[in-house]
Amino acid sequence: MPNARYTISILSKDSELIQYIENKRKSIGLSAYIRELIRNDKEKQDTSDLEQIYEYVAKRMKEDGLHIDNTGAQEAKKFIDEQDKEIIMDLF
Repeated sequence: MPNARYTISILSKDSELIQYIENKRKSIGLSAYIRELIRNDKEKQDTSDLEQIYEYVAKRMKEDGLHIDNTGAQEAKKFIDEQDKEIIMDLF
């Protein structure tokens, strides 16, 4: 499989990020640094975080007048379908 290439842009107003990235690039290489960030992020993904988000959304829907008998995570999972979950994840 060939290497994947991605381009990112850093806004000029983010000068502290640019300096930090330059330091990382000199010490370990930017590609290695980004791969490590992605791996760490991937490992930290936890379904309990998603459950808390779904529970929060269900709670807010109830506060807005939508009737939900139980706003626990399990009930929220039943109430919020896959399309709703995708929309919620786009927001977070």
